[in-house]
Amino acid sequence: MTKKRLLVGLLSALFILITVAGGMAFRTKAKVRELFKMNQELKAEGYYMAEFELKMLGMVYYLDKAEYRKAFSTLNALHRQLKTREGLIKVPKFANVQEKLEFYLSMQNPRTGAFMDDTYPFFTYLPPTQNVLNYLEDLSREAGVPLRLKYPLNFLDRINTPETLKAYLDEFSTTGFFGSLFRTPYVAVSEIRYLPEDMRRTGLYSFSPEWEKALLQWFYNAQDPVTGYWGPGLKNGKLLKGGDLLGTEKIFGLFADKGRAIHPEFPLRYGDRMFATTLAKLGEPIPEGRDELHEWVLAVNRGTRMLVRHLWNQGSVDDRNKARRLFENILRNRFEQYYVTAEGAFSLSPGSEHADLDGTGEAIGYFKWIGAYGAEQQNALWEANGTDMRDLGTYDRSELSESDFNAVSRFAGVNSIRLYGRAPEPGKDRVNVVHVNYPAETVILDMVDFLPRVQQWLTTTSQNMGNWVTKEDALKADLPDSIPPAVPISKGSIPPAVANELLQKHHTLVLIGFDVLQVPRCKMAFYLKEQEKSQ
Repeated sequence: MTKKRLLVGLLSALFILITVAGGMAFRTKAKVRELFKMNQELKAEGYYMAEFELKMLGMVYYLDKAEYRKAFSTLNALHRQLKTREGLIKVPKFANVQEKLEFYLSMQNPRTGAFMDDTYPFFTYLPPTQNVLNYLEDLSREAGVPLRLKYPLNFLDRINTPETLKAYLDEFSTTGFFGSLFRTPYVAVSEIRYLPEDMRRTGLYSFSPEWEKALLQWFYNAQDPVTGYWGPGLKNGKLLKGGDLLGTEKIFGLFADKGRAIHPEFPLRYGDRMFATTLAKLGEPIPEGRDELHEWVLAVNRGTRMLVRHLWNQGSVDDRNKARRLFENILRNRFEQYYVTAEGAFSLSPGSEHADLDGTGEAIGYFKWIGAYGAEQQNALWEANGTDMRDLGTYDRSELSESDFNAVSRFAGVNSIRLYGRAPEPGKDRVNVVHVNYPAETVILDMVDFLPRVQQWLTTTSQNMGNWVTKEDALKADLPDSIPPAVPISKGSIPPAVANELLQKHHTLVLIGFDVLQVPRCKMAFYLKEQEKSQ
């Protein structure tokens, strides 16, 4: 009887513990969603928010370590600060790049050398510091001065031996119950892969060859043979959710370059499993919560980049066709949920009133990897070298009517039609466009329509740096080299008056139909009849 009572008591206590823990998790997730919403608003208003993401992870870490009082007091303090704006720094308007450089240099913590509030856990120091350092590199280059920080990067002394590095990686590569409910601190494990290269390039710190070898060895040993992925481990030895897509994309870059092994002593493994796991993760249902959607945007971008950059040759024809359908669905969702039409750019959170640098940078980077910017990447992915574009014929006309365009506008898969005053050269289908038409209702913009809009937003926005994307990154690294000028847009049938005016002006009118991935699917051409030219 005593044992029975004891068992009932233990089960009751366990039930209460689970109920309380679940309640705390629910309330915490609700407040986390509010914080992400406020972060979005504050970025749009021009506040410095480079530390936000890691502050959130710091609170998850406290929860996971059962430091509940610290977790909730930190959560409430951050919520109060973002709501009142007290203590937040608004990025000023800069007269020149030197002023901008000085401002971001002043964000460094003098006690640690990190660009992070030192009241948060140590693992939070590295990612925002790397983001700001990359931005400072760009600004220093633009200003024509060497990059010199105000303080040394002393916080790196805590992990500058193979032993302390391994302890750091071991600690932050596992998670418990609370950690599994949120994005985990594993980001601080995966981000460390950039550290040796960044420090060599900037000369701001140095690590020994033994340290770099230990880093490679630890990651190589940590790859999961079942999924091919890396990620936070659970107490049962398995990876949380089968592996972390964001982390895996970063870590795999230590070992692979365009599908080839970088280090002979660390040959590539599990490529077919990585391809299959990535397809499965990209095909998962789109989450509903704001914080989950925030991570989903990052995950699909990194997963797509890893597939096309490192794993494409590991997939079968069927695998690549599945990937193509996933890319189309992701692209459609990105425009439906994240595109701010009035501003011509993207937000990181769905349904936001204003665009931001993080959302815009992620979107235009995604377009680059799926080949939306041109023939070279399309050919690498789909062997779309133009030879499979259906030629619908060449016609002489003195006057065009609406029915003349039916063959293109009704062609299967055509999302948009570009009109040219003369036939474009191979691989230069954004040049000499004089009109863009959308023959049916669609949310996905043609790149000739989209690129001038997003360039305008990027060059005029008062935002300089999001949580990790900078204006310079988006303009220089992600956008294509040549941006077409804005052209007239029409929807539904191509207006015959417009088409005839263009035909009279150019004597030639070429129509090319493009699918949602911006691959040319069909073309037709009209030439003004000779007797009309002479009149």
